[in-house]
Amino acid sequence: MHLRKARNSDVPQIRALINDMASRKDDGHKEGHMLPRSLPELYEHIRDYTIVVNDEDRVMGCCALQSQWDGLAELKALAVHDDAQGQGWGRKLVESVLQEAPDLGVACIYTLTNKMDFFTRLDFQAIHMSYLPQRVWSECVNCPKYDAGCDEVAMTYRGCKPKQIFIPAVGVNAPPEARIALGLPPLSPPLSPDNGAAHNGAALQILTESPVREAANAQAASAQDEMSCGETVSVEVVPDSATTPHTDGFAPPFRNENNIQPE
Repeated sequence: MHLRKARNSDVPQIRALINDMASRKDDGHKEGHMLPRSLPELYEHIRDYTIVVNDEDRVMGCCALQSQWDGLAELKALAVHDDAQGQGWGRKLVESVLQEAPDLGVACIYTLTNKMDFFTRLDFQAIHMSYLPQRVWSECVNCPKYDAGCDEVAMTYRGCKPKQIFIPAVGVNAPPEARIALGLPPLSPPLSPDNGAAHNGAALQILTESPVREAANAQAASAQDEMSCGETVSVEVVPDSATTPHTDGFAPPFRNENNIQPE
């Protein structure tokens, strides 16, 4: 058996392998081992996949590295056929897709997994899920465990923490009524089509409003811990003595991505 990049013609076999694992139910994974994949999704993202094939070119394992945000990619859909378990192919798949990160321009790789011991041996570290952009959760509603109770953890390669994104309380050009409804003060100076300086000032004002200010301070606090894979990040802290970078409150559950037995 050997590794190679997946081809368009491999999609049916990849889907069969993934969806077989996704359909299994046992005491440890009552709602399936991983998230099922559709044919359109696999065809659209086939370049992300690396596979293990046997001498008959049968797909015996797969793993994908998918770009998801600025400098961020997800290691996902890791699955190894029962006949190839315990032979090190899961580790080889992970190591192979990790080697693609520099060419992709990705500095941080994360995975969502219930095989924490396996990924710990490959130098992945658990991180707080609040470090991940909101788009990470776009598939959660499709996960069999969304309402059943998730058992997964977010992990990043070598503990790298991704860049944070800031969501303003309201857009710069939103009507004044929206700001009033949210309890925000009016923009100063007021906006006008010919007043570029006003737009810049409004953007700065919005950036310094909570909760965006809190997000900025969260990034600054995280930067002090060398959050970008060992590279020191310089971020200006927006003053707010009441800001708390991270709390242990409610957050959406993780979705199921990987199936691999410990080796």
